[in-house]
Amino acid sequence: MSALTNEFLESIGINLNKETFVEFSSHFDETLKERILSDIIDELSDDQLIEFEQLKDVDGDHVWHWIQNNVKDLKDIIQEEVDILLGELAENSDQINEPTS
Repeated sequence: MSALTNEFLESIGINLNKETFVEFSSHFDETLKERILSDIIDELSDDQLIEFEQLKDVDGDHVWHWIQNNVKDLKDIIQEEVDILLGELAENSDQINEPTS
């Protein structure tokens, strides 16, 4: 499920058709995931980083469980990145709207 909704976009003046919204939402989610992962990696100790790297071939549920147990500020990291990305959207909303024919 995306952190981004069409209703939020419309509230900041961004109007996208359904197909474009799906693509934009997917891009938003991927960007958010990359930013959160980067912040998580920055928070890990050297030993945790080695352990995390060893999880690259493990299923996603196991990795998520490991992250929840090893990143004490996880909730704050996620919330901060969501807020930043949504803020960036709001600031740049005039550049995002689809051109009208």
